[in-house]
Amino acid sequence: MEEKDQELYKDFLEGNEQSFEKIISKYKNNLIYFITRYVRNIEIAEDIFQEVILYVIEHKEKYDFRYSLKTYLYTIAKSKSIDYIRHERKTENIDDNENLADIRIT
Repeated sequence: MEEKDQELYKDFLEGNEQSFEKIISKYKNNLIYFITRYVRNIEIAEDIFQEVILYVIEHKEKYDFRYSLKTYLYTIAKSKSIDYIRHERKTENIDDNENLADIRIT
C-alpha cells in the first residue's frame, strides 16, 4: 500500500496531477477528521486541509521517500492545526487585553 503511495508521489513529482489527486482523495476524509480533533470545527478543519495540500504542492521536493507518505501528510496536518490554535490563542489574548484596557478607562 505504501509503495503505491510513493509511486503516485513520484508520478506527481514528474508532473502527473492525477496521481496527486488520487493521493488526496485517499487521505482527505481521514485528514479532515484528524484536524477536526485539534480545532473542534469542521469548516476550519477543511480550511487547514487545504493549507496542507498547498504546502505539499509548494514544497513537493521536501518529501523524504524513506518515510511513509501518510505520516508526512499527518505531520503537516498536525503542525498546521497547532499553528492555527496558537494563532487563535494570541488573538484571544489581544482581544482580552483590549477589553481590559476599556474597563480601566471607564
